[in-house]
Amino acid sequence: MCIRDSIDAGCLELDGALIGPETLFQASGHLGEFDDALVDCPDCGKQFRADHLVEGGDALTREDLAKAVSKTVCPNCGAELSELKAFNLMFSTGVGSGRGAPGYLRPETAQSIFLAFPWLLRQNRGKLPFAGAQIGRAFRNEISPRQGPLRMREFTQMEVEHFFLPGDEPGLSASLKKMKITLAPAKGKETKTTIGKAFDAGIVGSALVATHLARAQSFLSSIGVPDDKLRFRQHKSNEMAHYSRDCWDGEIDTSLGWIEVVGVAHRGDYDLSAHGKASPKEFRVMVPGTENDTEIWVTYAGNFGKEINSDAKSILEAVKGAELQPGFVVEIGNKKITLDENHMNQKTEKRGNMVYPNVVEPSFGLDRILYCLLESSWKVDDDREWISLPQDTSPYDLLVAPLMTKDGLDDSAKEIFAKAQNLGVDAYYDEAGSIGRRYARADEIGIFFSMTVDHQTLKDGTVTLRERDSKAQSRVSVEDALGKVRR
Repeated sequence: MCIRDSIDAGCLELDGALIGPETLFQASGHLGEFDDALVDCPDCGKQFRADHLVEGGDALTREDLAKAVSKTVCPNCGAELSELKAFNLMFSTGVGSGRGAPGYLRPETAQSIFLAFPWLLRQNRGKLPFAGAQIGRAFRNEISPRQGPLRMREFTQMEVEHFFLPGDEPGLSASLKKMKITLAPAKGKETKTTIGKAFDAGIVGSALVATHLARAQSFLSSIGVPDDKLRFRQHKSNEMAHYSRDCWDGEIDTSLGWIEVVGVAHRGDYDLSAHGKASPKEFRVMVPGTENDTEIWVTYAGNFGKEINSDAKSILEAVKGAELQPGFVVEIGNKKITLDENHMNQKTEKRGNMVYPNVVEPSFGLDRILYCLLESSWKVDDDREWISLPQDTSPYDLLVAPLMTKDGLDDSAKEIFAKAQNLGVDAYYDEAGSIGRRYARADEIGIFFSMTVDHQTLKDGTVTLRERDSKAQSRVSVEDALGKVRR
């Protein structure tokens, strides 16, 4: 696990394991709750997601879906389908030799962060709020994946877990309050507003959820998602995941309809309390201001003396977590051992109210974002097709192209190409075919600027600089061109 300051102030990045033991997913609730509704055909053996067989099935409760699917037949052979059953979406595996202990590929990156919470807390010097972040692969055993990269069994997630004390949620900054956003609340009409107004009106009930909605809006806009194709839709009660108190999906309007690419969920203390109850590690934190010095009794093997030293290991195991006092009786097998003041020491310890922190989680589906971004950026007019990405998102800053590969133009272009790279410009060199064809290839790739090196370049050091979207061309010096292109 590597850790460094990352992403945002106070945010720690880690890289957790892809495979987790069964106990991890028992505690997280994924073994019991992370499933899709499945029906199968006893005649042809085909299996189907129940919500795919019923119009509007994804909006139905499990009970209503079962009733609706009972009226359908197998789309493959027309036979009567089985009763609806829950199908867990995790990939199972064995950990260790032989069949091994049961384990699962992680269905989300989040659990790695929750499991590492005690360690992350130490790295942050025991102070809240702070955030942990991870970018990595996640795996889901989809019954019937649809829509290509929009529903896959393996995908990349970018997740942040923002931890804070109950009642001490970080507030919404003044700069984020002004950010414009389109919201579709579970109750009420879709509205265009600002994050601040939405929070003040109670449309978004959590300041930290509002903060991450604003950050998600800012991120998606900055990489090129048009604002008019982006909205945040609140989950209805029957859509809510087992861990969620509230959840908003960032959705992009595509040719396939509105596609979820981001989820911002208020998970409460569900995850940390679940792991804390299942683990010997401490997942709670002390509420500041409740600390007090408390005299406690502790014991060590060195206190025991010859008479009970042989049972030292068993005694220490038996008293773990116990509130010790002189006269404490330990049962070891058939023996009862009384610990007195000679077997204990007193020390002063800070004690206070212990609570499980709450969590707000923004989760980004990288594959979906990329697909939706490319679709929304694809432009067509009468004479060309191109990808209209912002320069920060485009794969290259600059195409360097000689007008022709003779008279030293290619040599000059290669020198300029090398100079651009040395200046940190992400440049692409192309000398194949006509200059028009090269412009077309650059546009299709999404390269923001194109530079043409011609005979005039050899005379006065100027080049033709072309901007992708407008096709506007200007005659400028190589230095000015590279200065304009540098991000």
